[in-house]
Amino acid sequence: MFRQFILLVVTASLTLAVSPKAYCRDDGLEPSAVPESPSVLLRADATRTAEGLLEEIVTWLSSNFDLPAIKERPAVEFASRMKLATMRAGDGALSEGLTNHDELNQPGQRQVVALYNDKSKTILLPDDWTGTSPADQSILVHEMVHHLQNLGKLTFECPRAREKSAYLAQDEWLGRFGMSLEHEFDVDMFTVLISSACMF
Repeated sequence: MFRQFILLVVTASLTLAVSPKAYCRDDGLEPSAVPESPSVLLRADATRTAEGLLEEIVTWLSSNFDLPAIKERPAVEFASRMKLATMRAGDGALSEGLTNHDELNQPGQRQVVALYNDKSKTILLPDDWTGTSPADQSILVHEMVHHLQNLGKLTFECPRAREKSAYLAQDEWLGRFGMSLEHEFDVDMFTVLISSACMF
């Protein structure tokens, strides 16, 4: 009888240990019902990485460029590259408030890397962004320039002119790691100057 009781307790313990609905937590909170999917966990890590970099980026930008050190941080969201391209192309409400990027609506435009929404003060990063490489970080630097331009109410001759300082900051960030905008993103400085020029 005692042996059957022990067997029953062991079986019940093993069942609970492998049940997908019983995950123990050591933080004193209730057990979670189902663990997060790997993609959700990766996205949460990327969001924390982006938010953790913002303070350093703002300090660096305000020290090295004529940009205000504004404390208000943007929201950071992620989207597929297809959705980013659709948003930049001007698909109705999706594109409302978006920064006009350099090759916007021009033949042969490069793939969208990220966007900034002036109205919602949101940086939209591609869903494969992790923030672990200097190239990834430079994308965030580029969009933070637009955020500081927006909140600082900086004015430009035309919307395209905003891009010059964003690309220059991105290139200088990459240079800190022995990298360049041209090598990492196939964007040379001549293209930056031409694409950010106001042509009326």
